[in-house]
Amino acid sequence: MTQMPHAPPNARLWLSVLATTLGGVLEWYDLILYGLFAVTLSHLFFPATTAGFSLLLSLGSFGVAFVARPIGAAWLGSYADRMGRRKGLVLSSLLMTVGTGLLAVVPAYATIGLAAPLIVVCSRLLQGFAAGGEFGGAATMLAERSPKYRGVYSSLQWSAGGVAVTLASAVAWLVHQSFTEAQILDWAWRLPFALGMVLGPLTAWLRLISDESPEFKRQENHLPLREVMQHEPLRLLLGMGLVSAGATGSYLNIYMPTLAKTQLHLGDSVSFMGTMVSGLLTIVLPPLFALLGDRVGRRGMMAVMAAAGGLMAWPLFHFLVAFPSGLHLVLVQAFLVTTVYCGYYASVPALFAEIFLPRNRTTAVALSYALGQLVFGGFTPMILSVLVTYFQDKAMPGLYLLGTVVLSLVCLACTRRYAGKTNC
Repeated sequence: MTQMPHAPPNARLWLSVLATTLGGVLEWYDLILYGLFAVTLSHLFFPATTAGFSLLLSLGSFGVAFVARPIGAAWLGSYADRMGRRKGLVLSSLLMTVGTGLLAVVPAYATIGLAAPLIVVCSRLLQGFAAGGEFGGAATMLAERSPKYRGVYSSLQWSAGGVAVTLASAVAWLVHQSFTEAQILDWAWRLPFALGMVLGPLTAWLRLISDESPEFKRQENHLPLREVMQHEPLRLLLGMGLVSAGATGSYLNIYMPTLAKTQLHLGDSVSFMGTMVSGLLTIVLPPLFALLGDRVGRRGMMAVMAAAGGLMAWPLFHFLVAFPSGLHLVLVQAFLVTTVYCGYYASVPALFAEIFLPRNRTTAVALSYALGQLVFGGFTPMILSVLVTYFQDKAMPGLYLLGTVVLSLVCLACTRRYAGKTNC
């Protein structure tokens, strides 16, 4: 059954929105968990001569998923533009479930040797491939629901990300509260990943029974990827730049528990508090900022919020390093998430929908996002770890975030020549 012909229009609309946003929960939950358990996974799958190098290998494998994202974006995005947004989203949900399942059941290095980290990397590659098509399909599906309120609908994907951040952080905190370190290393770390496997089939089923996007039109002999690469390369580059600040901010937030434990010497439970609070903020605030952008002009609002987050990032990190505490960690993460993620990043999908035409929109949005995430997102935790160690400056993450904010602001200014609506 693929249609619900007797359901009221509003019910069918919200079923589609629910199915789409649940996929965002699945994507972010699975990806974030790896970052939150990076220290544990480094011991289990990446043994090395020093703990620091072992952690670096673990963070590097976290970034491997983002290498596969552009490939998934190109293939799944093109598939969605040819066969339908809904079919593309169903496929991405199933692939993400398989990738998470591999990670949940793979034996440790001590049991099967080198095969263990290889399976982990394969799992991350499959997750990255699925996530590459997920964002483009979901952002397009949501943005096409209402041209008047593109920002509000498309921002729901970020609220889904907030649910995932909160859920992943809460589950990680609960595991650390309920089990000893030995139990976590032995088997308890698998529980959060097993939970992620439950979301996959449910999401795929909901998407299967929901409606197609109203703007999708099936076209024969259509080659979306070739058309985008030939006719819209500059727009793709702008899209990557737009993603840079939000991607860096997102994965800086994921890196914060590692920074708190390894550099600020805060406890396991305390180190997750900032991520949980920021997760709650990203559930509530993105639609509110996006609604404001729909009404007063999203570019101006995005510029103000990104500039505020970027300019304050380095001073805030210096403050946190000088006065490390759970409360200060929460305040710093909350401010950066509110400005860079909720205030700026929440409206990026709506801006994408105005820059790219419906014919190849899923492919173009997916590629822009995936390439931006590859360059500025997935390897951010590893880059920040290297910068902190090399410069012996624990506040370096703030300076790195400022650099990506400047790039995003330049690209934001350049989008006016491509956008179909000059008053957005």
